Amino acid sequence: MTKFWNLQNDAEIPEDGVLDIDGEIVAEKGWFTSDDACIAKDFRKALKGVKNVTVHINSPGGDVIAGAEIYSALREHSLNGEGSVTVIITGIAASAASIIAMAGDRILMHPVAYMMIHNPWTIAVGDAKELRKAAKTLDVIGEGLITTYQQRTGKDRDELKKMLENETWMSAVTCIEEGFADEIYGAEAGAAASASRPTLMSMKSHGLQEIAARIRDEDPDEKDPDEEEDPKDPEKEEPDEDPEEPEKDPEKEDPEEDPEKEEEARKRAMIARRASIAAAAWEKVETRIQ
Repeated sequence: MTKFWNLQNDAEIPEDGVLDIDGEIVAEKGWFTSDDACIAKDFRKALKGVKNVTVHINSPGGDVIAGAEIYSALREHSLNGEGSVTVIITGIAASAASIIAMAGDRILMHPVAYMMIHNPWTIAVGDAKELRKAAKTLDVIGEGLITTYQQRTGKDRDELKKMLENETWMSAVTCIEEGFADEIYGAEAGAAASASRPTLMSMKSHGLQEIAARIRDEDPDEKDPDEEEDPKDPEKEEPDEDPEEPEKDPEKEDPEEDPEKEEEARKRAMIARRASIAAAAWEKVETRIQ
């Protein structure tokens, strides 16, 4: 029996497993079947005794009916409450393999992974009647593919039909945008790492003055406390109050408490506190980025 899967049991989580689809998808073993082929009936057997399963896919596709059987086995596993199904596309999920991918409760793709969908095709021999029969069969299978993609993506059937007719190739990012996948594998961890390191290096290279400057960008009116005000040019000083200007009516003057000034004072106090927190944080992490 061809062993195409890699079932891994963890001592702490004995019911969790990993199955690898890394090759052609076939219904059964034949004379010319490669050793790494994924055999549908054996795949279903491999699911028995496994609860939460992760399926790694790197396959160019194969027999569409065999792909449908594996898809159905995975959906039954999830919908019947036997366990969750996570699909991770590591290289490519093309043709029938893309159908299997749609069975995941979560579908993740590596940044360099791809997916391809197209209309089913076959090799037919016979008279016109047999060829027309083959064409009708392909139309029926195509309708099933559209239904499967529609359940996952929510797209209109006509739009999916055009995508199949055009043999559509999609990158990981496109798959997420189009609804064929949920997320990039490792994207959250990668984003956190890429965000934290430049921030620390910026603190190392430029010090707290740059941090304070970035904080002040949020409030353009905030001034650096170490920055001295430019001396006024006597020639540009405001002239004294015009003696002819009529005196202000005390009853019409603004009230002593100005809400706008109070809000400005609050914002300045908040910015000063944030700068203080940044300074304290720098003292704690400075030794980590030497």
